[in-house]
Amino acid sequence: MPGPATPVLKSVSSESSDPAPRARGPSVRKRSLVGVDSGKPLLEVRGVTLQYKTQDHLVTATYRVDFSVPPGDRFVVLGPSGCGKSTILKAVGGYMQPTEGEIRLKGELITKPGPDRIMVFQEFDQLLPWKTVRENVVFPLVTTGKYKGKMADEKAMEAIAKVKLTKFADSYPHTLSGGMKQRVAIARGMAMEPDILLMDEPFAALDALTRVRMQDELLSLWDETQFTVLFVTHSIPEAIKIGSRILLLSPHPGQVKAELNSSGAAAAGDAAFVALQNRIHDMLFAERVEDGRATP
Repeated sequence: MPGPATPVLKSVSSESSDPAPRARGPSVRKRSLVGVDSGKPLLEVRGVTLQYKTQDHLVTATYRVDFSVPPGDRFVVLGPSGCGKSTILKAVGGYMQPTEGEIRLKGELITKPGPDRIMVFQEFDQLLPWKTVRENVVFPLVTTGKYKGKMADEKAMEAIAKVKLTKFADSYPHTLSGGMKQRVAIARGMAMEPDILLMDEPFAALDALTRVRMQDELLSLWDETQFTVLFVTHSIPEAIKIGSRILLLSPHPGQVKAELNSSGAAAAGDAAFVALQNRIHDMLFAERVEDGRATP
């Protein structure tokens, strides 16, 4: 049998000028996205500088960040704490506007939040505690007017079934484990059928074993539905496992160091996986980057 494909490191300059989707596994090509030209990026982030004010300072979170996400991609933003990863996710969600640059979804400029972008947060307690699992998933469907009545219930139960929580549909959040709560949050986002699912370190607060299981379940769910996900993490192994592509950001303020095609990475512990992990580590902690390659 042939060995695993060697992940390819893309230079920053060539990546910025080539927004076309990268090659992925054959399962991605089976999907047809209504209203989306598969030859064009679904999400485009162009020259985005993000700033926010604290009581004493104006903080520049990111500086002229560029990347694009094609339909059906698992795109991971990876970098050290404070590099602006979560801030980028908030901007894509429409919760803050760039100081410089623009963000477009399906060619339309993002200026505010919308149901075409659903966020899954790190915290367990993002569910309404007085509502059951089913009611939590139904709630945004009804309040946004996407579905009503019986149709909302059916869509909610479909999503709950996908995350394997049908037996807990009438349970309340306080009776669920942390991993189960995160699965409900993912089901709630999936039920809305967004153009892109935004995940802000959704497994960071889980114990190690549950985190691995949730990663596996997310990949299994993606194999089934092939939704587009923008995933933020500071864990190199998680980025390699989850992502088909990985954007590396420098320490604060976040700037693009390089973009990696990680879809050919081997399983954790394999030589190719370890080599890619070490390479990313060296790049993230290198003093400078030239043409997408880290130099000491």
